[in-house]
Amino acid sequence: MSVTVILEADVKPESKSNLLKLLSEYLPETNKYKGFISISIHSEKDTNKVVFYEKWQSIDNYHAYLNWRTETGVMNKLADTFNSPPSIRYFNTEEFNDNSV
Repeated sequence: MSVTVILEADVKPESKSNLLKLLSEYLPETNKYKGFISISIHSEKDTNKVVFYEKWQSIDNYHAYLNWRTETGVMNKLADTFNSPPSIRYFNTEEFNDNSV
């Protein structure tokens, strides 16, 4: 069973372009990380809210990734673009397709 991670953040208006620059720099490494499945980033129109919608093979894979990003200083760089600490939620993911329903 995979896990879906939803990170929500309020970006400082003056930091939005810097956040996008950082993401374009760091996401290629994320794509290669053990257990990574996918990520999509959504921004709310007319606000500074962003949502990272991530899928990982396991919560342990995500925690290892988060620890690595923290140890290398990436999380601090991203946090500098936020107004406050982000909200992170975890959901077990059940996949359904035509054969399983």
